[in-house]
Amino acid sequence: MATEKILVTGGTGFVGSNLVMALLRKRYDVRCLVRKNSRARFLSKMGIALAFGDLTDPASLTEAVKDVSVVFHLAGILGKWGVPDYLYSNIHVEGTKKILEACISQGVSRFIYCSTSGVLGPIRDPPANESAPYNPSNIYEYVKTEAEKEVLNRKEELNVTVIRPGLIYGPRDMHTLPLFKSIKNRRFFIIGNGNGLLHPTYIEDLNQGFILCLENKKSIGEVYLIVGEKYVTVNEFINIISKNMGLKTPWIHVPIWIARALAEIAEFAGTVLRFEPPLTCSKVRFFTENRAFTYSKIKRDLGYKPVKLEEGIRKTIQWYHKNGYL
Repeated sequence: MATEKILVTGGTGFVGSNLVMALLRKRYDVRCLVRKNSRARFLSKMGIALAFGDLTDPASLTEAVKDVSVVFHLAGILGKWGVPDYLYSNIHVEGTKKILEACISQGVSRFIYCSTSGVLGPIRDPPANESAPYNPSNIYEYVKTEAEKEVLNRKEELNVTVIRPGLIYGPRDMHTLPLFKSIKNRRFFIIGNGNGLLHPTYIEDLNQGFILCLENKKSIGEVYLIVGEKYVTVNEFINIISKNMGLKTPWIHVPIWIARALAEIAEFAGTVLRFEPPLTCSKVRFFTENRAFTYSKIKRDLGYKPVKLEEGIRKTIQWYHKNGYL
């Protein structure tokens, strides 16, 4: 039985809860940092110890990391419509600083930070590796960049590892579900020529990367891109999803300038009427820019081997169908 006691922040989210289950399967002693108003009952039912606290409360973080060997820091605000910039900064940057201080003060031995491939922004000469320069293009990518820098600046005081996943998807994921739904309901249209590159990352591949970094000291002080088996164009990605649903691939293409204009109108309406617009300028950029990477470093160092993209998509659709989401 594994002896390390591990604290996971963000354990109630999609990525965090999957990591928690992966750690339990490996028989690690897991504790989760949760807010007092958090929906954490399912964690308690799994026999996981809960540490009540908040990334904005240093005292609660100091208490949470006591007697802990390893911290997986996953908590944050995923890119959402209408979230003020200062909240992103308070949670991602200031919160990361506070938990780093708590870990150092309490003698935590390992700190594994979940960043994002988005810190590299749009890739001009794909695929990019870990040495590509920072190039964040929105507030979420910017604060993740600043938080990642804070982690790497503590390399002399703490054994840190930074993980950069790509576009995460998989069973139980509600963030990418609207994409699958729009394809099923024939409401999805391709922006521009559809040749922008995406790099989907199956949740079990991300779990594999987390565990490999945890269990191999070669990962200390390193940054790893953890991405799927291959990057694909938007056209190819939508075609794979459509085929696994037994549907024809959407054929409607909308020029980028029209999509941007529609997104601006939708954002204005969303601001005035207080709803999340179905199309935003950020989504237009996401589906037209290149986001493609290589996982050669983690494969070479730690033996990482992702599943086939088609298999991950098939399993995700099966779960959505089984649970009534599609």
